Amino acid sequence: MRRFPVFLLVLIVLLSSFVLAAASAEGMGVRVSGDYEYSLLDNGTAIITRYSGDRDLVTVPAQLDGFPVSAIGPSSFKSRRNMMSVEIPEGVTEIGDYAFLYCDMLTFADLPKSLKTVGKNPFAGCEALVEIDIAEGNEVFYLQDGILFSRPDARLVSYPMTQERGEYRIPDGIRIIGASAFYTCDNITGLTLPESITSIGQRAFFLCKSLKNINLPDSISYLGKEAFMGCQRLQTLVFPDTITEIGDSAFENCTSLKDIQLPHGATSIGDRAFYNCSSLTSVELPEGITTIGKNTFAECKNLISIILPDGVTYIGGGAFLNCFALQEIEIPDSVNYVGSAAFYHCEQLVSIDLPMTCFYIGAQAFLGCTSLSSFRLPMVLNTINEGVFSGCGALRQITLTPRITAIEKQAFGACTGLQEITIPENVEYIGPEAFRYCISLTTVYMPEELDENNPEDVDPTAFDPTVSFIHE
Repeated sequence: MRRFPVFLLVLIVLLSSFVLAAASAEGMGVRVSGDYEYSLLDNGTAIITRYSGDRDLVTVPAQLDGFPVSAIGPSSFKSRRNMMSVEIPEGVTEIGDYAFLYCDMLTFADLPKSLKTVGKNPFAGCEALVEIDIAEGNEVFYLQDGILFSRPDARLVSYPMTQERGEYRIPDGIRIIGASAFYTCDNITGLTLPESITSIGQRAFFLCKSLKNINLPDSISYLGKEAFMGCQRLQTLVFPDTITEIGDSAFENCTSLKDIQLPHGATSIGDRAFYNCSSLTSVELPEGITTIGKNTFAECKNLISIILPDGVTYIGGGAFLNCFALQEIEIPDSVNYVGSAAFYHCEQLVSIDLPMTCFYIGAQAFLGCTSLSSFRLPMVLNTINEGVFSGCGALRQITLTPRITAIEKQAFGACTGLQEITIPENVEYIGPEAFRYCISLTTVYMPEELDENNPEDVDPTAFDPTVSFIHE
């Protein structure tokens, strides 16, 4: 019997996979017509999902394979580097989020009378865009000084990056600054917002590197994620009390921000909200705050002091990571959770008192706090997690509380000032390198039930070989 050549079998499998993939795509409604991929909507019209062409002057077809084009899908023309102008035909009613994102040679866009809906700034990152034109008779969108607005929701949709350098005053009556409306607009140095503004969308001022000042009127109630992310020259900011939540990464990488007055009505600060605000020196949080998110003040290298108000229950992972200058922090009795790496490498932090009811301290929470000389462990704590106090060279003594049952890997590794330690009687396990490189540690007081020679009780690398054990 002849054996079928292996390469033919491989070829058949590959061809079969290709056919199945094509059939699957067709089943999902993905169609191809020239440079365009599209899908059919329920009303029998086409939505363009991707343009793959490289033309400099693009006229979007009014039909694809006989189907009327009614929508330009999200990011469908993203990064078409050669495109210098685009004309959207009559019949298109919708342009999706970021439809022309990073078309950095695009200078002109022509929008039809039929257009009724535009998502998040379709021209974000179009650094050469000089002119947007709207067909006469469009009742939904209008231009004012070259800036695109939407009538029904009173929204500023798109502020072109080529606007003249300087300050800008948003017209009275505008309620919403749309998502990414000023995305990477380097030319804007200052903004005046009218009292009609109620909402600042996600990434509204993302990477506006020249923006130095902006007023936030009392009418604002919503501040989106990453709203001012990367505004490197923004120095001061006063929040109205109407804002109740600071979104994730709202001011991340605002490296010149020195002074912030947070709103009294705020209840939570999102993850990375002030990440790498390296000029911040002090922060006073309002009384309503209950949650400090992950990495909220991480990399705030000049932050010296912060007061956490009564009512804070949660300090997220990395909340103060690499706050090298942090010397003082007041933690209220309400805190019951401290996340992993929360105070990682806070090298100037001398002491910290956690409330007795704090039931969780995450891995590496105080790793590298080289000046930390005293610490009071909460009474309800049952585990010293991995690396919690690793590298705390100034820590000379610490009392392990009775409920502790496990001391995990490197929990006190390289605590070079630690001289003696008493292991509580409920401890069942001491992990690898838990007290390794504690060069001043000479004596460990152990409960009778715990055998330092039994690897199921104490890992062989948990202590340096020079340590003496005394069983009590």
